[in-house]
Amino acid sequence: MNILRIIYILLFLLRVGSAYSQQVWGYYLKDSLPYPAYAHYWEKRLANCSVLCFTGITIGSISCNIPQFTNEQTLFTKAKQRSLLLIPHITFTSVKDGIAFLSHPKRWEKVITALAHAARTNNWYGCHFDFEYLPPQYASHFAQFLKDFRAIAGDISLSAAIFPQVEFNPQHSAFHDCALLSAYCDAIVLMCYDQHNPKTKPGPVTSISWTKKNIEYILKFFKPQQVWLGIPAYGYMWKNDTYYTVITMKSLPQYTSLYGYYRHNSGNIAIEYTTHNDHFIAYVPDSTTHTQLIQLAKHYNVKGIALWRFGFE
Repeated sequence: MNILRIIYILLFLLRVGSAYSQQVWGYYLKDSLPYPAYAHYWEKRLANCSVLCFTGITIGSISCNIPQFTNEQTLFTKAKQRSLLLIPHITFTSVKDGIAFLSHPKRWEKVITALAHAARTNNWYGCHFDFEYLPPQYASHFAQFLKDFRAIAGDISLSAAIFPQVEFNPQHSAFHDCALLSAYCDAIVLMCYDQHNPKTKPGPVTSISWTKKNIEYILKFFKPQQVWLGIPAYGYMWKNDTYYTVITMKSLPQYTSLYGYYRHNSGNIAIEYTTHNDHFIAYVPDSTTHTQLIQLAKHYNVKGIALWRFGFE
């Protein structure tokens, strides 16, 4: 273990040993909130955040693309000054490319070496893999990729975003085989959102009882301090039972000021109205929903919460 990694771990332990409210993993969409234009927002956000996980790195069928993150340099500097851990969010360019990449292990070493080099050069804490919607038969390939990564670059912390495993489409969740991944992940983000989504019937994006079941399941494979509870800052609206649009927590007051709403038994705000014979319904988390989810995380003593995503709240 190199000196830089030891220093990062010590800083992290000092930070997370204080108030639970500081245990926030924040996802940030590249180029979405440039620091100069959103300095006030970031000063508040960085003050109660432990991890800044930023998108932008993609893996194709053969190689990976690592951008320069030119627009993020000020934000990264500010984050480092506050001892936040910087972790790149890495995903496939498409499901097809993901299958092609995982199917050819000879392509892995080049990508692993490039990612490890970027992490070390930029003082990033680790790599966070958000591989989604691949068929279940590639679960072992994913685990083997992480195993190879650890063998080549053991000083790089590895984490993964994992779909809920209870009451979720098994064709999607089975790719994230917890029994296999637990051997190679230092941490995971349990994505307790998209319980209902644009491809399902109307319903809440998350719920308190469903999240509880998924935390209890995931703790069969991971230690509590390896788990970050992923919570949404958005919900969906349906028009006549067909997906219509996304509603963020930030935009929620615009809807509640215009239309009827109530607290759904899932813990979300439900907005329901009819206009021109069209029926609209939406389920969106609010601060009360988040408080309940945070209490769940606290009850099970998991590492903290992971917010998808900054700018939506």
